[in-house]
Amino acid sequence: MAELFLSLAILLFSAKLLGEIFERLNLSSLVGEITAGIIVGPLLGVIVPSEELKLITDFGIIFMLFLIGLSTKFDEVKGNMYVGIALAAAGCILAFVGGLIVGNIFFGSVEAGIILGVAVISTSTAITLRSLADIGEFQSRPYKLALAVDIADEVIAILALALLTTYFTVGIVKPWETVSLFFVILGFFFFVLTAGSSIARKLLSAFRGMRDEQIMVSVPLVVLFLTAFVSEHVGIAAVTGAFLAGVALNKSPLVEPLVLPKIKAISYGFFIPIFFAYSAVLLDLASVVQFLPVIAALVLIVSVGKVIGCGLIAGFFGYNEHEQKVIGIGMIPHGEYSIVMAQLALVAGFIRADMYTVVIAFVILSIVITPVLLRWFTRRPGRR
Repeated sequence: MAELFLSLAILLFSAKLLGEIFERLNLSSLVGEITAGIIVGPLLGVIVPSEELKLITDFGIIFMLFLIGLSTKFDEVKGNMYVGIALAAAGCILAFVGGLIVGNIFFGSVEAGIILGVAVISTSTAITLRSLADIGEFQSRPYKLALAVDIADEVIAILALALLTTYFTVGIVKPWETVSLFFVILGFFFFVLTAGSSIARKLLSAFRGMRDEQIMVSVPLVVLFLTAFVSEHVGIAAVTGAFLAGVALNKSPLVEPLVLPKIKAISYGFFIPIFFAYSAVLLDLASVVQFLPVIAALVLIVSVGKVIGCGLIAGFFGYNEHEQKVIGIGMIPHGEYSIVMAQLALVAGFIRADMYTVVIAFVILSIVITPVLLRWFTRRPGRR
């Protein structure tokens, strides 16, 4: 237990310190947090992966999605959903084809290519929206479209995960089970954003008069954890449930003045920076060097697919060149779904450890390059 406390202290301090340094260099603090993890993990060996650390740091992605949900007015996104679905489908198809090609060429198997293709289809909502916010695009037109794309992208990834899970367990795909799951997902989304939203707002109002001021933190956290619990049980990742919990609460007039500042303090003060730092601790630098051509090819091909499918095609829906770049590059980072899919395939014996390492390195590299590319390619005259 003592070592766990020391590891958390080192992770948190190094992540916040390098995050601040990178901010002063006009780069995203996200890059600094991941760099901190690489330094204290694979380079120096001060922090080693453990189940206890993983359990704690995984809360970072939960709190990040919850914060994004609290800050996002879903009514403002509804008008972009049809365009978002079209762009998400295009981006996912091109990313899948890219993964299929890389897997088939470098691992010599169509099955490996299919698994790799499925593992790279989904963009990380949290990292995309945080990266856009970091360059001043929060609640801008491309930000709202990116959110719509990410929501549709999540549903596609969930269905792909369901197909893979069925295949790994029974060796065949059951279409009717997948269709049933799709409607369960839609029903869950609808319930949380309608009845769930009403219940959450009334719950906040009911506890407003309590003498304990911190109850306005406790109640939202209860809603967060319950929604994440239910989402896991209906086949949706907990991170998606966390986002929906935030959206359900954000219509309450009490959120912005009382809830949001406290949740931000917990999230950005502890959970979020250690999550990104620990994601880099997991990296095996020796394997990364060995499979560097594969990782580079995968990042390049999938990134181009996302930029074309989500960015370039956005031009047909009235988005200008700058907005296309913001949307396209913003769709590059991958995250939890890629890792989950790779872990399922590894445990089921469908891929080797080297291919799993490639996916993990791909995820981390996609996270690192996104804020850098966004600042480089979307810089406007007069903006630093």
